[in-house]
Amino acid sequence: MFTSFRTRLFILFLVLAASVLIATLAAVTVATSSQAERTVERELGVSERVLIELLRVRGEQLLQAAQVLADDFGFREAVAVGDRETLISAMVNHGDRIGTQLMALYRPDGTELASTHALDTQQMLAQPRGVQVIDGGLYQLVTVPVRAPDLIAYATLGFVVDDALALSLQRLTNADLTFYSETGHSVFASSLTTEQQQGLVAALAANNLSQWLETVELAAHVTDFNETGLLVSTSRKDAVQGYVELRQQYLGFGLAAMLVALLLAFITARWIHRPLSELTKAAKRLGTGDFTAPIQIKQRDEFGRLGDAFNRMRNAIAEREERILYQSKHDLLTDLPNRSAFQQTFNTRIQATESGCLLVVNIQHFRAINDRLGQRFGDQVLQEVAQRLQRLFPEAHQFARLAGDEFVLTTESAAQDRVKLDQRLQQFAKGPWQIGGTSYRLEFRCGLVCYPQHGSDSDTLIRRAELAAHAAHQQSSLWSEYQAGSDEAYLRRLQILQALPEAIERRDLHLHYQPKLASASGQVLGVEALVRWQHQQLGVVRPDEFIPLAEQSGDILRVSRWVVETALNQQQLWLEQGYKLHMAINLSAVDLQSEQLVEFIQAQLQQRHLPPQQLTLEVTESAVMADPQLATARLQQLRAIGVKVALDDFGTGYASLAQLKQLPIDELKLDQSFIRELPTNSQDQVIVHSTLALAHALGLQLVAEGVEEAAAWQLLRDFDCDTVQGYYFSRPLAAPELIHWLQQQAPQLQQALQQKESEQQP
Repeated sequence: MFTSFRTRLFILFLVLAASVLIATLAAVTVATSSQAERTVERELGVSERVLIELLRVRGEQLLQAAQVLADDFGFREAVAVGDRETLISAMVNHGDRIGTQLMALYRPDGTELASTHALDTQQMLAQPRGVQVIDGGLYQLVTVPVRAPDLIAYATLGFVVDDALALSLQRLTNADLTFYSETGHSVFASSLTTEQQQGLVAALAANNLSQWLETVELAAHVTDFNETGLLVSTSRKDAVQGYVELRQQYLGFGLAAMLVALLLAFITARWIHRPLSELTKAAKRLGTGDFTAPIQIKQRDEFGRLGDAFNRMRNAIAEREERILYQSKHDLLTDLPNRSAFQQTFNTRIQATESGCLLVVNIQHFRAINDRLGQRFGDQVLQEVAQRLQRLFPEAHQFARLAGDEFVLTTESAAQDRVKLDQRLQQFAKGPWQIGGTSYRLEFRCGLVCYPQHGSDSDTLIRRAELAAHAAHQQSSLWSEYQAGSDEAYLRRLQILQALPEAIERRDLHLHYQPKLASASGQVLGVEALVRWQHQQLGVVRPDEFIPLAEQSGDILRVSRWVVETALNQQQLWLEQGYKLHMAINLSAVDLQSEQLVEFIQAQLQQRHLPPQQLTLEVTESAVMADPQLATARLQQLRAIGVKVALDDFGTGYASLAQLKQLPIDELKLDQSFIRELPTNSQDQVIVHSTLALAHALGLQLVAEGVEEAAAWQLLRDFDCDTVQGYYFSRPLAAPELIHWLQQQAPQLQQALQQKESEQQP
């Protein structure tokens, strides 16, 4: 899904602001939480110390009050004389006056004189000051001696430690205080609520005080206080409330800051996006080829300078586009329109104009000019030809250069006056031409077509004009006009090219086999495999029609592979039927250039268990001369695996005797053009006789093809020819027909030959 840059920029700012806010809030939360814990601990410690100090002060007050009682003269006198009623009255009055809840008087040996509670006097003597549990209550006690002047008794006074005291201490310490029994699991005094006290008792009984404190959200210190436990606690929630409020305030401030940041991000993203949007729109216009509208960015910053640079780029691209468009439609050397531009304009003219003519002008042997005199001289020739054409045909509607050595022009005057056209063309071709200060003779061939009678589109008219120029070349004339029906051969070749791949795929090709006989005895030695093609629409397609086209299209390799596989299959079948026939197969120049040829041939022979000596591969002189070095190497590889090699159509190619002696071949196949008139043409007889002598001298077998009469066969036998083939013996036959011929006709040939030889003997 596409997301605009402005949206992505806004999201980026949003993420940055949120990240900063979250990170800061996390830091504040951690800091405040840690500080809150420290504050709670500090407050609990302070409260605990204050409590201890208050209890100490209260103990000092109690000690002073007890000392006042012990120093009272009347009280000492009553103790000394043992007046119990006076003692009790004095103790009650003094206790009411100082607010004590426990009073006891006993002799130095621990014998009780008077007491409000049952006390362990020995413990009192052992611990004169402190907090003790007495009769299920908690008291702060102080014991002082009574002297008159000797020690006569001990007086113990105690203040009860209850909820009221705990509440008063809570108001002073700002912390809840709880005194509880460590053994009885009971609370003596507490400032906690009744519910909290009950929960504390249950927690103490279950020994899970820490868990209970977390449940009720209390922070606490637990200490041993004489025979009791002391719990100093405070509400954790109340303790951290200030920090929570601080975090909430910061969160509110952060959200407000984030809203401001988002507003600024939106404004910034919009400010940045506007020039980028303008640049994007301008780039899209450039992409569609619109170079007219400049970009308008009035900001005096980097975006403004980018807009100026973009406008300069737009102008430069527009200039280059115009130049490239011109170059794409024109020939840079002659400045004439090229083929595509000409066809586009010409098709429009054909539709709008009733009639006219198109003239194709071809420079003969132009490649030789480039090879001999150089590319620069050839360029000057093209420029001079273009200029002369434009001077001699000023009324022409269009000029163009179609190919390297081909020009075209359209005119209406040629359709009206062929004589005037001939005069202009003669004047145009008249030499010598002055090229760079050098005189040079040029030859031209021109083809003329007229529309609409010769065609209604540029492709057809140009093709037919080129056919007319080719006809002029064949007629050795300067120009020729297209004749209706002369392109039927071209159309047939085009149809063959289109139908050939499908014919190979569907196995529509067939093989016929022409017998090869020993010239001297008439014995059948083998056959030559010849490919045939019968097409539904095209009819019989001769090998000399489709083989050259297959070589040009690259389909010849597939054809050759099919021929080899089919011919070897047939040879294997004949061998199983008892017919040991040598097989000859033709190869093309393209086959010789294939790196897989030797491996393919060897694999096919091994697959069928056929001896390689029973296979001959025939190559023409022209195929060998296409690349003599490569052809020689490939033929040597074929002979190395045992296959025989024959040089086909000998005498019609360009192989010299020097090359012939170096070629790794086993046979020469003399072309049939030397055999057809052999009985009547003495020159052919000399050529055939001398070629036979040459072949035998080089250790080669000679095969004469095209034998069509008995007289020719007789001469070849007299010349000691090795092998013959031709229509006199048999035309190429399908495999079943060949077997019938071997059974019926071949024996008759041998009988006729033997009878003729016996008649010639004296």
